Amino acid sequence: MAPRTRRLSTSSGALVTALVAASALSTAPAGAETRPSQENPVSAAAVVGPATQLATDTDVPWGLDFLPDGSGVYTRRDAHDVLRLTASGVKTSLGTVPGVSSSGGEGGLLGLEVSPSFTTDNYLYLYHTTATDNRIVRIKVQNNALVASSLQVVLSGIPRNRYHNGGRLRFGPDGKLYAGTGDAQVGANAQNLASLGGKVLRLNPDGTPPTDNPFHGNGGNARYVWTYGHRNVQGLAFDGQGRLWQAELGNTVMDELNLAERGGNYGWPACEGTSGSCSGYLAPKRTWSTAGASPSGIAVVGTDLFVAALRGTRLYQLQISGTSVGSQTVHFQGTHGRLRTVEPAPGGGLWLTTSDDRDNIPNNSTSRVLRVPLS
Repeated sequence: MAPRTRRLSTSSGALVTALVAASALSTAPAGAETRPSQENPVSAAAVVGPATQLATDTDVPWGLDFLPDGSGVYTRRDAHDVLRLTASGVKTSLGTVPGVSSSGGEGGLLGLEVSPSFTTDNYLYLYHTTATDNRIVRIKVQNNALVASSLQVVLSGIPRNRYHNGGRLRFGPDGKLYAGTGDAQVGANAQNLASLGGKVLRLNPDGTPPTDNPFHGNGGNARYVWTYGHRNVQGLAFDGQGRLWQAELGNTVMDELNLAERGGNYGWPACEGTSGSCSGYLAPKRTWSTAGASPSGIAVVGTDLFVAALRGTRLYQLQISGTSVGSQTVHFQGTHGRLRTVEPAPGGGLWLTTSDDRDNIPNNSTSRVLRVPLS
């Protein structure tokens, strides 16, 4: 079975419940599972081996996660369906998700997370575009198929547009569901707590807002906001201390890697990376030029943080050191095209998806799912 702690450090000490040391960042919500008091030490970087092709696809593999039996499940953005993929490369369609609509650009069937309680509730959580909004839904898998009648809307009203739809989902070690959203091409959404756009959202698995969210007392949509001031969040990952790292696509100057602070404001649209009017906003931990990155999915294995770059057509590997990231290594630059999603795989290594199609027309792509060994 694939452990649901697969995104965290493999160190058993990282699973010990303890109070996080006081620091400049306070990333753990009150009442959440907490982590050891020592900061993440720098360990030897994992050696990344050559990528091998696990499967091909005629659509865009966007969201990716793993079932308890170790097989992968991924969304196809433009075809609006979910596929199961075994470690030996055998694909099975689980079916089409009802109610999905494309946006003519980056919308469609996006993020996917397997319920931490999948063995008992059989739920997949999905982020998708509709004709009027972006929303998070959950749907059951039974007998190797999606059960359309089981679909439930977990959260609706996330603004949509042709671009900047966000879409990444990630369950945290606190059992809450985190969602990265885009500003829907309206920069003011990112600073407006009444809008679900340009945010990292935090919600209970049933879609209710946790009462310990930072702006719960504001009422309305603000009850779901964990961080704000984002342009287009497509990368979320937790490290071995239970801290949330977040990557977002910039406009024309800088992309960002952030360490998410509870209630933190990251400055968009006044501040892009470290450019613009950035005083008073939380600074990114790493920036890249938009030509060199355009980050989508991110993943953490031990103290290695991996970033899949779209426009940059490369995989970044960074070392987490305390509350910062240190040395950076570039892999596969220009070798596999645009890289969309990277995930730690059961048994070790990474799965990595490519994304060379941006037209929302189903089944006209030449995408791949790659396997990347780590040692």
